[in-house]
Amino acid sequence: MINSTDYQEKSPLYVSFCTQKGGAGKSVFTTLAASYLHYEMEFNVAVIDCDYPQWSIHKLREREKEQIIKNDFYLKKAKALFRKIGKPTYPVVSTKPETALEDAKKFLAGEARQYDLVLFDLPGTVNNRNVVEIFFNMDYLFVPITTSRINMESALSFVISINDVLTTPSGGIRLKNVYTFWNRMTGRERQELYNCYENAISELGVSIMQTSIPNSVKYDREQSITGSEYLFLSSVFPPDKPLLKGSNWDAFMDEFLKIIDLKTIRIMEIIAIEKKTFEQMMQSFESFAGQVKNLCGNGRENEN
Repeated sequence: MINSTDYQEKSPLYVSFCTQKGGAGKSVFTTLAASYLHYEMEFNVAVIDCDYPQWSIHKLREREKEQIIKNDFYLKKAKALFRKIGKPTYPVVSTKPETALEDAKKFLAGEARQYDLVLFDLPGTVNNRNVVEIFFNMDYLFVPITTSRINMESALSFVISINDVLTTPSGGIRLKNVYTFWNRMTGRERQELYNCYENAISELGVSIMQTSIPNSVKYDREQSITGSEYLFLSSVFPPDKPLLKGSNWDAFMDEFLKIIDLKTIRIMEIIAIEKKTFEQMMQSFESFAGQVKNLCGNGRENEN
């Protein structure tokens, strides 16, 4: 048993799947990562849902609670899972960006359980200083990208603006690195367009994961009220093994764990982002947006 006084001296890893725009699957990836690592890999995970007012993960958890009460199949499945792993569902703390870091710290200080990883689900914007402050208080950021020109330009501009701050000697920043990863890959992407973006990513010095995520409806497959189907997306259960086949999610999680290295213990400290750091990032974002357009320009006519 770890008392709260001891625990305040230690910090779990802070990680976020994030984008500059909404609708890119960040909440889905946050939920899948939390469920896979907490239930399947036996890490202790917590989720801070500060994507206000959507609170997608919080609302998913509430839906699942109601569905489990009404569905004997999922109720029995939940009881069997919790007996097996010896712990309950991972906590989902709903909050707002302006108080997310303090709320996370208070939550962890009040817990007897020691957490290995805290995943933050953030709003899809860089125009909020509170959100930017959260970015730089993470240990790692993971950004999904697709071969869509609009998505690529937005995502790379976002990543490079953060990298620009990281490579500028300033001190006091917790963030270690930002990783991009290919999402919604169909296997039919035009090779010349794909090569164009790969070259652009390489030229810009952006880190990219080797494992890609396929375009699959299973990434949106929740439990039903009356059914007993296999589950993939859930905050109460890990993805069912038959659905992991072809999803690349297990391979993605293996690479994810190698990157973040949960073994290291870190000291908990909220880093305040100075106004000049925020302004530097916003200026970089505008500057690099044009740079990314130029680097990817040769592939535009091949996209459609």
